[in-house]
Amino acid sequence: MSTPLVSIIIPVYNSEPYLRETIQSALDQTWEPKEIIIVNDGSTDNSFEIAKSFESKQVKVFTQENRGASAARNKGLREAKGDYIQFLDGDDLLMPNKVALQVNQLAGKENMLSRCPAVYFNENTNNLDDLAISPAQLDCFKDSFDPFLFLLELYDPTNKFQNIVPIHCWLTPASLIKNTKWDESLTVNDDGEYFCRVVLLSKGILTEVNTLCLYRKYIKRDIPSLSGRLDEKSLDSQYRSLMLKRDHLTAFKKEITIDKIVAMNLVILLMRAYPEHKTLANIISDTIERLGGTIYDPVLGGRLIEEIKNKFGWKTARLCQFYYHKIVSIFAA
Repeated sequence: MSTPLVSIIIPVYNSEPYLRETIQSALDQTWEPKEIIIVNDGSTDNSFEIAKSFESKQVKVFTQENRGASAARNKGLREAKGDYIQFLDGDDLLMPNKVALQVNQLAGKENMLSRCPAVYFNENTNNLDDLAISPAQLDCFKDSFDPFLFLLELYDPTNKFQNIVPIHCWLTPASLIKNTKWDESLTVNDDGEYFCRVVLLSKGILTEVNTLCLYRKYIKRDIPSLSGRLDEKSLDSQYRSLMLKRDHLTAFKKEITIDKIVAMNLVILLMRAYPEHKTLANIISDTIERLGGTIYDPVLGGRLIEEIKNKFGWKTARLCQFYYHKIVSIFAA
């Protein structure tokens, strides 16, 4: 049998400060053969020029009008020739052995997925080689042969080590996702919705704990993470993604636990939408009630905000939090 080809798909939008490092981490993968597919999604900085400087037989560069990361990933999938797909955003990194270990793990296992742990880093991280996950986190990384249960545990907000799997943690057989497109209407949590469908198509998830992927977190106030954005479009995308995941899970198996877990996540989203986006907040509140409600009480902030919340309710606490940040931003301008 021939050695399987791995396609590493990198969507790029204004990633100039970090793109060289990201592309190099893809090139540094010890697995061969591999192809690297870079899709420039209408960048207005020098990202396209940086990507073109790497272009070769192994590195293919495409460009399109700005349509979002999901559209760029769909373009990458259409161009990919690999037996396995590795997604990698334009500011994140892979350890050199990541792809090789996961390809070997999946060898001979039909319709299985592989994931590895992720660690966070930022520009103040001095040595990426020293990054590691804690023993407590490592204990949570177990193989799962029940995709439905895996997702329920993943989405449970009370399970602090299980509620995020960055997209570059996964290595996916191309045969499993050949008919699965990214939802281009979503801007935030599009990866969560996509991999909900992919996981439910699989026979299970294997975990490779001997490698890592590195997930960049921004500490500057002017560069919020996608999941941290509080504009209405981003919050609406998170709401729609969550409801689509509920639909996927319910179509797979009807179980009351689904609505309970979705309602808990909606409470978190409700607190983020209020008070600035009241129409969306009302929609979320009505959905929580329709799903049967929840007594879940997520942490809203620090000690003072929690004291206000416990005494006067979460809406009062959220108003205090909202206007405090407004005042701080005015004086910081």
